[in-house]
Amino acid sequence: MIDGYVKNGDMDSAILLFENMLKRDVVSWTSIINGFVRNGCFGEAICVFKNMMGNVNLVRPNEATYVSVLSSCAGLVNEGGLYLGKQVHGYILRNEIVLSVFMGTALIDLYGKVGCLERAIRVFKSMVIKDVCTWNAMISSLASNSREKEALVMFDEMKEKGLRANEITFVAVLTACARAQLVELGLELFHSMLGKFEVVPIMEHYGCVVDLLGRAGLLSEAKEFMRSMPFEPDASVLGALLGACKIHGAVDLCHEVGRRLLELQPKHCGRYVVLSNIHAGLERWNRATDLRKAMVEAGIRKIPAYSLIEA
Repeated sequence: MIDGYVKNGDMDSAILLFENMLKRDVVSWTSIINGFVRNGCFGEAICVFKNMMGNVNLVRPNEATYVSVLSSCAGLVNEGGLYLGKQVHGYILRNEIVLSVFMGTALIDLYGKVGCLERAIRVFKSMVIKDVCTWNAMISSLASNSREKEALVMFDEMKEKGLRANEITFVAVLTACARAQLVELGLELFHSMLGKFEVVPIMEHYGCVVDLLGRAGLLSEAKEFMRSMPFEPDASVLGALLGACKIHGAVDLCHEVGRRLLELQPKHCGRYVVLSNIHAGLERWNRATDLRKAMVEAGIRKIPAYSLIEA
């Protein structure tokens, strides 16, 4: 019943039913935890898990519980999620629980997001069974932590083992190519997606290629590639090109891309600030001032930085 409410996005009813239950088993606890995870409420999911583990009627987690909690930890890596994730991992090891594909993949994802690559690799190697999601998590972890060539080697190993690459695999390997500025390989992989792997490129893949070309300073090619896309570029694709313009000092293209971003996200304060800072850095004070004025006129306020240390 709780799971039904969760799947329909009715968390209020799910919580009400859960709170009124006289006896809660691992399924009901896990369903409510998973509901919070689905809605991006990672802190709440962790609180429920802690309550479950501290309950007088001890309820032992199952595989689904571990996966949901570890996903929450990965979503809160900057807010203590790693500490709890390590505790959960320790509990799994102490109780000699065999890592399932889903549990192992969740751990690799968590450790990869915080740069604990050696831990991620140990988990990966310890797993008896690995599916494409496990390989994707490991490849992505390597790609996002400056070990791009290892990520690409692992991609080759995955193919040798007979696993078929999917959409997520290609986001990871194209990201690796972009960060390592392996333009030819990146383009080759992108063009092989549909014909060789039967994977239809989506917005994220196009964004990766724009990033690939942009980082290498091939801004005209990046712009032309973006123009050839079968759909209008979203903010992430335009943002990748804007970042490249900033790195390579392409002022006019920066202004053009920035204008399109503001049309897409007119209330996004970060877009105004980034563009204003780019113009200020190039001593184009009039444009920087105009952007700041436009923010004020649109009623957009810059979110202030804050410190956890009280003065």
